Amino acid sequence: MQILQGQAVALFAFDVGYEVSLENLKGLLPSTPVSPISRKKQTPTFLQYARPPRIVSLGETEGIFSANGHIQATIFDFGAVSIAYRWPLSSSAGLPLDELPELGHRLYSRNLENDARQHLRALLATISPAIARPDLSPLVEDYYLFIIERMDPALLAADLLKRSGAILAQSLRLETRALSPEQQQEALGQSLSYYDTDLVLLGWNASIIYDPDYEDTASVLELLNVELLEARYIDAQLDNRIQEYADLAQRHKEFPIPLRTPYRKAIQDLTELRVESALLDERVGNSLKLIGDLYLARVHSAAAHRFYLQEWEKIISHKLEIIEGFYIVLNDRLRTAQNQTLEIAVILLILVELVLAFLRH
Repeated sequence: MQILQGQAVALFAFDVGYEVSLENLKGLLPSTPVSPISRKKQTPTFLQYARPPRIVSLGETEGIFSANGHIQATIFDFGAVSIAYRWPLSSSAGLPLDELPELGHRLYSRNLENDARQHLRALLATISPAIARPDLSPLVEDYYLFIIERMDPALLAADLLKRSGAILAQSLRLETRALSPEQQQEALGQSLSYYDTDLVLLGWNASIIYDPDYEDTASVLELLNVELLEARYIDAQLDNRIQEYADLAQRHKEFPIPLRTPYRKAIQDLTELRVESALLDERVGNSLKLIGDLYLARVHSAAAHRFYLQEWEKIISHKLEIIEGFYIVLNDRLRTAQNQTLEIAVILLILVELVLAFLRH
C-alpha cells in the first residue's frame, strides 16, 4: 500500500502572555485568519471560531521526507501560539505505508522544540506590542499528525484498519518496533469515522487522519493541543501560588497594628488569580463552538479523553478550591484585625473621655 498524497505535521504550543489583540496584530505583520469550519460534513454555518486565530507564515524548513516543509504560527487571542511544521508525505512513486512508523520516529527524535522556540522568539519580537502582559512560559506541548489524503489502493476505513492496524498503531505510538496485540488494541481504541471512506485514529502523542477533507479535524486537534498547554499553564500558576499562600496562612499576628490592614495585598492577588484562571479557562473553552456538529464534537471529546483534559480540569478545580480556602482564611483574618483595631480605638476613646472628665473635676 502506498501513500500517494499526505502530510506529516509537528505541532508545538506555547503560552506567550495574558492576551493577544488580533486587531493590533494585523498592522504588525502579514497574517490571515484561520479558515472557517467548512460544511463538507454538513456543519451548521453558525459553528465557527468565536474570534478566529490568525496564521503567520514563518518560511520553509529542511526536508526530513521527500521535500522541504513549511512552518507557520497560529496566534490565538487568549495568549497562545501554535508553531506547526508541515512536510508532504509523498514521492513520485508513493510512500509505502509500512515506512510511516520509521518516518514518525525520525520526526519525533529530531527534537524540534528548540527550533520552534527560536522561531517563536523571533515572532514575539515583532508582535509584542499586540500582547498584553507578554511573558513566554517555559512550558510547551507537542503533538504530531499524520494525514493520509490518498492511497493506492483506495481502501474503506474498516479495510485499512484490518490490513494495516499494526502499522497504524506503531505510528500512533511513534515506535519502530512492532507492538504487542494488547498495545495495538489500546492504541487503536479511539477511532472515529464519518463516512465509510474516512478514519481518525487518536493517540496521546499523535493522531492519524485518513481523509482528503482533513482540515476541520486537524484544526480541532491543534486547538486541543493548545487547550492542554493552557491547562498545564494554569496548573503551574496555581502550584506556584499555593505554597506561597499556604506559608502566609500559617502565620499568626499576635497583636494587630492600628490603622494597618494585614493581608490586603495577598487578598487582592488571590482575587486576581481566581478571576484570571477562570477567564483563561472560559476563553480557551469557548474559542471554537462545536455544539450541534456531532462528528467534530465527538472528535473533540475523544481527543480530550486521550489528552486527559477532564483530569486536568478536576485538578485545577481542586486547586482553585484550595485558593478559595486561603482567600476565606485571609479575608477572615483581615476582618478580625480590622475589628480588633476598631475595638482598641473605641477603648482608647473611652479612656480619653474618662481622663478628660477626671481632669475637669
